[in-house]
Amino acid sequence: MARHPLPSNPSLRAACGLATALLLGGCISTTGDFGRPQPGFTNDVLLPFTGMLAAKARGEPSSSYALTEDEKVLRNRAWNFLMPENDAPRGTWMEHNLAFHRILPPRSQDVTLYHRTIMGGPQFGGGRGLGDSPNLRAITSPGGNFRSLTSRYNRVRDSIAADHALIPYFKLVASQVRQADHIRLQSLGHVRYLTEEHRAEAIARVCENAIIIARVNWAFFDKAEQYRYSLEHLIVEGPEREAIPAERTLMAFERDIAGFRKDAVIPPQCLPEAEMPPVITPRPLVRKY
Repeated sequence: MARHPLPSNPSLRAACGLATALLLGGCISTTGDFGRPQPGFTNDVLLPFTGMLAAKARGEPSSSYALTEDEKVLRNRAWNFLMPENDAPRGTWMEHNLAFHRILPPRSQDVTLYHRTIMGGPQFGGGRGLGDSPNLRAITSPGGNFRSLTSRYNRVRDSIAADHALIPYFKLVASQVRQADHIRLQSLGHVRYLTEEHRAEAIARVCENAIIIARVNWAFFDKAEQYRYSLEHLIVEGPEREAIPAERTLMAFERDIAGFRKDAVIPPQCLPEAEMPPVITPRPLVRKY
Protein backbone atom coordinates (compact mmCIF):
# COMPACT_ATOMS: atom_id res chain seq x y z
CA MET A 1 0.00 0.00 0.00
CA ALA A 2 2.07 2.86 -1.33
CA ARG A 3 1.79 6.44 -0.13
CA HIS A 4 0.09 8.96 -2.40
CA PRO A 5 0.19 12.79 -2.52
CA LEU A 6 -2.73 14.86 -1.32
CA PRO A 7 -5.15 16.04 -4.02
CA SER A 8 -4.69 19.57 -5.36
CA ASN A 9 -8.25 20.77 -4.57
CA PRO A 10 -7.68 24.06 -2.67
CA SER A 11 -10.62 23.72 -0.28
CA LEU A 12 -9.67 20.14 0.53
CA ARG A 13 -6.06 21.11 1.13
CA ALA A 14 -7.24 23.86 3.48
CA ALA A 15 -9.40 21.39 5.41
CA CYS A 16 -6.52 18.93 5.60
CA GLY A 17 -4.25 21.72 6.82
CA LEU A 18 -6.74 22.66 9.53
CA ALA A 19 -7.10 19.04 10.64
CA THR A 20 -3.32 18.64 10.75
CA ALA A 21 -2.92 21.89 12.70
CA LEU A 22 -5.40 20.67 15.31
CA LEU A 23 -3.49 17.42 15.63
CA LEU A 24 -0.14 19.19 15.95
CA GLY A 25 -1.69 21.59 18.42
CA GLY A 26 -2.33 18.72 20.80
CA CYS A 27 -6.14 18.82 20.56
CA ILE A 28 -6.34 15.03 20.57
CA SER A 29 -5.71 12.74 23.52
CA THR A 30 -6.21 8.99 23.54
CA THR A 31 -8.43 8.72 26.58
CA GLY A 32 -11.79 7.62 25.15
CA ASP A 33 -13.36 4.19 24.65
CA PHE A 34 -11.38 1.58 22.66
CA GLY A 35 -8.29 3.76 23.20
CA ARG A 36 -9.75 6.32 20.80
CA PRO A 37 -9.39 10.08 21.35
CA GLN A 38 -12.06 11.74 23.47
CA PRO A 39 -15.33 12.56 21.66
CA GLY A 40 -15.58 16.10 20.40
CA PHE A 41 -15.95 18.27 17.31
CA THR A 42 -12.46 17.52 15.99
CA ASN A 43 -12.69 13.73 16.28
CA ASP A 44 -16.40 13.29 15.61
CA VAL A 45 -16.99 15.89 12.88
CA LEU A 46 -13.94 17.63 11.42
CA LEU A 47 -11.62 14.66 10.86
CA PRO A 48 -14.31 12.26 9.51
CA PHE A 49 -15.75 14.95 7.19
CA THR A 50 -12.31 15.96 5.91
CA GLY A 51 -11.46 12.28 5.40
CA MET A 52 -14.65 11.72 3.42
CA LEU A 53 -13.75 14.63 1.11
CA ALA A 54 -10.15 13.43 0.74
CA ALA A 55 -11.23 9.87 -0.04
CA LYS A 56 -13.73 11.07 -2.63
CA ALA A 57 -11.06 13.30 -4.20
CA ARG A 58 -8.78 10.25 -4.52
CA GLY A 59 -11.62 8.29 -6.11
CA GLU A 60 -12.02 5.91 -3.15
CA PRO A 61 -15.45 4.68 -2.00
CA SER A 62 -16.84 7.08 0.60
CA SER A 63 -20.49 7.34 1.66
CA SER A 64 -22.44 10.20 3.19
CA TYR A 65 -24.92 7.82 4.84
CA ALA A 66 -25.08 7.72 8.64
CA LEU A 67 -23.19 4.89 10.35
CA THR A 68 -25.01 1.97 11.93
CA GLU A 69 -24.09 1.05 15.49
CA ASP A 70 -22.10 -1.96 14.26
CA GLU A 71 -20.27 0.23 11.75
CA LYS A 72 -19.30 2.61 14.56
CA VAL A 73 -17.97 -0.30 16.62
CA LEU A 74 -16.10 -1.63 13.56
CA ARG A 75 -14.27 1.68 13.21
CA ASN A 76 -13.58 1.91 16.94
CA ARG A 77 -12.21 -1.64 17.03
CA ALA A 78 -10.11 -0.96 13.93
CA TRP A 79 -8.40 1.92 15.75
CA ASN A 80 -6.52 -0.50 18.00
CA PHE A 81 -4.89 -2.21 15.01
CA LEU A 82 -4.43 0.74 12.63
CA MET A 83 -2.60 2.96 15.12
CA PRO A 84 0.96 2.47 16.44
CA GLU A 85 1.98 2.45 20.10
CA ASN A 86 1.14 5.61 22.03
CA ASP A 87 4.85 6.27 22.55
CA ALA A 88 5.70 5.85 18.86
CA PRO A 89 7.49 8.80 17.21
CA ARG A 90 4.92 11.61 17.37
CA GLY A 91 5.05 12.51 13.69
CA THR A 92 4.43 8.88 12.74
CA TRP A 93 1.54 8.63 15.22
CA MET A 94 -0.13 11.73 13.74
CA GLU A 95 0.39 10.47 10.20
CA HIS A 96 -1.30 7.19 11.14
CA ASN A 97 -4.16 9.18 12.69
CA LEU A 98 -4.70 11.16 9.48
CA ALA A 99 -4.57 7.90 7.51
CA PHE A 100 -7.10 6.32 9.89
CA HIS A 101 -9.54 9.13 9.10
CA ARG A 102 -8.69 8.73 5.37
CA ILE A 103 -7.34 12.28 5.15
CA LEU A 104 -4.15 10.59 3.96
CA PRO A 105 -3.88 7.22 2.19
CA PRO A 106 -2.55 4.28 4.26
CA ARG A 107 1.13 4.60 5.13
CA SER A 108 3.72 2.38 3.49
CA GLN A 109 4.86 -0.53 5.66
CA ASP A 110 7.60 0.32 8.15
CA VAL A 111 8.81 -2.96 9.59
CA THR A 112 11.15 -1.17 12.02
CA LEU A 113 8.52 1.07 13.65
CA TYR A 114 7.64 -1.07 16.67
CA HIS A 115 11.27 -1.94 17.41
CA ARG A 116 12.39 1.69 17.17
CA THR A 117 9.52 2.64 19.48
CA ILE A 118 10.37 0.21 22.27
CA MET A 119 14.15 0.72 21.94
CA GLY A 120 13.97 4.51 22.13
CA GLY A 121 14.81 5.41 18.54
CA PRO A 122 15.88 6.35 16.00
CA GLN A 123 12.87 8.53 15.25
CA PHE A 124 12.92 7.94 11.51
CA GLY A 125 13.08 4.65 9.66
CA GLY A 126 11.36 2.58 7.01
CA GLY A 127 11.79 -0.23 4.55
CA ARG A 128 13.45 -3.51 5.45
CA GLY A 129 15.55 -2.25 8.35
CA LEU A 130 16.52 1.10 6.85
CA GLY A 131 16.92 3.73 9.53
CA ASP A 132 17.09 1.28 12.44
CA SER A 133 20.67 2.14 13.37
CA PRO A 134 21.94 1.06 16.82
CA ASN A 135 24.70 3.69 16.59
CA LEU A 136 22.21 6.47 15.82
CA ARG A 137 19.99 5.21 18.66
CA ALA A 138 22.92 5.42 21.07
CA ILE A 139 23.59 9.01 19.99
CA THR A 140 19.99 10.23 20.16
CA SER A 141 19.06 8.28 23.30
CA PRO A 142 22.35 7.59 25.12
CA GLY A 143 20.71 6.60 28.39
CA GLY A 144 18.12 4.36 26.77
CA ASN A 145 14.52 4.24 27.91
CA PHE A 146 14.50 0.80 29.54
CA ARG A 147 16.43 -1.02 32.25
CA SER A 148 17.18 -4.35 30.59
CA LEU A 149 16.71 -6.30 27.37
CA THR A 150 14.54 -8.71 29.34
CA SER A 151 11.96 -5.95 29.72
CA ARG A 152 11.99 -5.46 25.93
CA TYR A 153 11.23 -9.15 25.30
CA ASN A 154 8.41 -8.96 27.83
CA ARG A 155 7.01 -5.81 26.25
CA VAL A 156 6.91 -7.45 22.79
CA ARG A 157 5.20 -10.51 24.28
CA ASP A 158 2.65 -8.35 26.10
CA SER A 159 1.95 -6.23 23.00
CA ILE A 160 1.31 -9.34 20.90
CA ALA A 161 -0.92 -10.83 23.60
CA ALA A 162 -2.95 -7.60 23.85
CA ASP A 163 -3.51 -7.52 20.08
CA HIS A 164 -4.30 -11.23 20.04
CA ALA A 165 -6.97 -10.82 22.73
CA LEU A 166 -8.81 -8.21 20.62
CA ILE A 167 -9.04 -10.29 17.42
CA PRO A 168 -12.25 -12.19 18.37
CA TYR A 169 -14.10 -8.93 19.09
CA PHE A 170 -13.10 -7.39 15.77
CA LYS A 171 -13.89 -10.63 13.95
CA LEU A 172 -17.39 -10.69 15.48
CA VAL A 173 -18.30 -7.11 14.56
CA ALA A 174 -16.77 -7.52 11.08
CA SER A 175 -19.00 -10.56 10.53
CA GLN A 176 -22.07 -8.60 11.69
CA VAL A 177 -21.25 -5.71 9.37
CA ARG A 178 -20.70 -8.07 6.42
CA GLN A 179 -24.08 -9.73 7.04
CA ALA A 180 -25.82 -6.34 7.17
CA ASP A 181 -24.06 -5.25 3.97
CA HIS A 182 -25.20 -8.44 2.24
CA ILE A 183 -28.78 -7.53 3.13
CA ARG A 184 -28.17 -3.97 1.95
CA LEU A 185 -26.92 -5.13 -1.45
CA GLN A 186 -29.80 -7.59 -1.85
CA SER A 187 -32.30 -4.82 -1.09
CA LEU A 188 -31.08 -2.56 -3.89
CA GLY A 189 -33.12 -4.41 -6.51
CA HIS A 190 -36.35 -4.38 -4.49
CA VAL A 191 -36.67 -0.88 -2.98
CA ARG A 192 -38.98 1.46 -4.89
CA TYR A 193 -38.02 4.98 -5.94
CA LEU A 194 -34.34 4.29 -5.42
CA THR A 195 -32.28 6.90 -7.24
CA GLU A 196 -28.80 6.31 -8.65
CA GLU A 197 -27.46 8.53 -5.88
CA HIS A 198 -29.04 6.31 -3.22
CA ARG A 199 -27.65 3.21 -4.91
CA ALA A 200 -24.17 4.71 -5.25
CA GLU A 201 -24.10 5.81 -1.60
CA ALA A 202 -25.19 2.35 -0.41
CA ILE A 203 -22.53 0.57 -2.48
CA ALA A 204 -19.93 3.11 -1.35
CA ARG A 205 -20.73 2.33 2.30
CA VAL A 206 -20.45 -1.42 1.66
CA CYS A 207 -17.04 -0.87 0.07
CA GLU A 208 -16.01 1.56 2.80
CA ASN A 209 -16.68 -1.17 5.36
CA ALA A 210 -14.81 -3.70 3.21
CA ILE A 211 -11.82 -1.36 2.99
CA ILE A 212 -11.70 -1.06 6.79
CA ILE A 213 -11.75 -4.85 7.15
CA ALA A 214 -9.04 -5.19 4.51
CA ARG A 215 -6.91 -2.49 6.16
CA VAL A 216 -7.15 -4.26 9.51
CA ASN A 217 -6.04 -7.48 7.82
CA TRP A 218 -3.07 -5.58 6.40
CA ALA A 219 -2.45 -4.17 9.89
CA PHE A 220 -2.40 -7.73 11.30
CA PHE A 221 0.13 -8.67 8.62
CA ASP A 222 2.26 -5.57 9.29
CA LYS A 223 2.10 -5.92 13.07
CA ALA A 224 3.22 -9.56 12.88
CA GLU A 225 6.14 -8.48 10.68
CA GLN A 226 7.05 -5.68 13.11
CA TYR A 227 6.88 -7.98 16.13
CA ARG A 228 8.99 -10.60 14.31
CA TYR A 229 11.54 -7.96 13.30
CA SER A 230 11.79 -6.77 16.90
CA LEU A 231 12.22 -10.25 18.38
CA GLU A 232 14.75 -11.31 15.75
CA HIS A 233 16.82 -8.16 16.31
CA LEU A 234 16.60 -8.54 20.07
CA ILE A 235 18.06 -12.04 19.66
CA VAL A 236 20.94 -10.56 17.66
CA GLU A 237 21.46 -7.75 20.19
CA GLY A 238 21.12 -9.86 23.32
CA PRO A 239 19.72 -13.42 23.50
CA GLU A 240 17.56 -13.97 26.57
CA ARG A 241 15.38 -16.86 27.75
CA GLU A 242 12.35 -14.59 27.48
CA ALA A 243 12.58 -14.95 23.69
CA ILE A 244 10.95 -18.39 23.95
CA PRO A 245 7.54 -17.36 25.41
CA ALA A 246 7.56 -14.29 23.14
CA GLU A 247 8.11 -16.50 20.09
CA ARG A 248 5.25 -18.82 21.10
CA THR A 249 2.94 -15.85 21.62
CA LEU A 250 3.83 -14.51 18.16
CA MET A 251 3.18 -17.85 16.43
CA ALA A 252 -0.22 -18.16 18.13
CA PHE A 253 -1.05 -14.62 16.96
CA GLU A 254 0.02 -15.49 13.40
CA ARG A 255 -2.16 -18.62 13.39
CA ASP A 256 -5.24 -16.62 14.38
CA ILE A 257 -4.73 -13.80 11.90
CA ALA A 258 -4.14 -16.35 9.13
CA GLY A 259 -7.51 -17.93 9.96
CA PHE A 260 -9.23 -14.55 10.00
CA ARG A 261 -7.68 -13.68 6.63
CA LYS A 262 -8.98 -16.91 5.08
CA ASP A 263 -12.52 -16.31 6.41
CA ALA A 264 -12.73 -12.65 5.29
CA VAL A 265 -14.96 -12.26 2.22
CA ILE A 266 -14.77 -9.02 0.23
CA PRO A 267 -17.69 -8.10 -2.10
CA PRO A 268 -16.47 -8.30 -5.72
CA GLN A 269 -17.63 -4.74 -6.47
CA CYS A 270 -15.24 -3.46 -3.80
CA LEU A 271 -12.08 -4.81 -5.43
CA PRO A 272 -9.31 -3.76 -5.98
CA GLU A 273 -9.67 -0.99 -3.34
CA ALA A 274 -10.20 -3.61 -0.62
CA GLU A 275 -7.38 -5.90 -1.71
CA MET A 276 -6.35 -8.32 1.04
CA PRO A 277 -2.82 -9.22 2.18
CA PRO A 278 -1.31 -12.66 1.66
CA VAL A 279 -2.10 -15.36 4.22
CA ILE A 280 0.68 -15.31 6.78
CA THR A 281 2.43 -18.57 7.71
CA PRO A 282 3.45 -19.01 11.38
CA ARG A 283 7.14 -19.87 11.72
CA PRO A 284 9.85 -19.92 14.38
CA LEU A 285 12.07 -16.88 14.83
CA VAL A 286 15.31 -18.47 13.65
CA ARG A 287 15.29 -20.88 10.71
CA LYS A 288 18.01 -22.91 9.03
CA TYR A 289 18.00 -22.48 5.25
